Amino acid sequence: MKEKDRRITEGILLADQYQFTMAQLYFRLGMHEKRVQFDHFYRSNPDYGSHQSGYSINAGLEWLIDWMQESRFGDQEIDVLRQHKSRTGERIFDDDFLNWLRRSGGFESISMKAIPEGRVVHPNVPLTVVMGPLANAQILETSLLNHLNFQTLIATKAARMREASRGQLIMEFGLRRAQEKGGIAGARAALIGGADYSSNVGILQLMHVFRFSPCCAINYSCA
Repeated sequence: MKEKDRRITEGILLADQYQFTMAQLYFRLGMHEKRVQFDHFYRSNPDYGSHQSGYSINAGLEWLIDWMQESRFGDQEIDVLRQHKSRTGERIFDDDFLNWLRRSGGFESISMKAIPEGRVVHPNVPLTVVMGPLANAQILETSLLNHLNFQTLIATKAARMREASRGQLIMEFGLRRAQEKGGIAGARAALIGGADYSSNVGILQLMHVFRFSPCCAINYSCA
């Protein structure tokens, strides 16, 4: 993927379209800068059919914060939204709203309280508490869920395998079966959850994991 395409698909437009239509509605009603609080939590632990996990392991927070700090509306992002049209051919996003996005649509006005990565978490307890203007918090929602939910799921699975291994070495080996870049996030989450090593060379460098003894390794896929 070319860099300009990556900016579009992985930058601030990494969101469901309805987040922007809702933000525009708040803008029309004069509610867009109202201070709000959004709590992000889950309702039940992973279900494995015959039983549920008794806990989950939080993961994905650092990458979410990095994404928030790097994402912003520039000319390219505004031009993309300007091209969106309804079934009748009318533009969905008006210029006054797009001008507001360019000026104030980023996440500098957002503050967040969160449970650190690697901590045990439980249902109905907020993993993150987002505070800030209504429209900005709304735009953040999709990417927040995307960054946190998957890595938390994989970290939880890795922690359960860590517990079941009774001290044996655990190796993450899911890159060749995972869904494209999901393999990178999955490997990172597995290491957070308790895996000793990963086959993914790049993520080992990023996570500062350099030592591995291959005897008695248990290979498993995070996919």
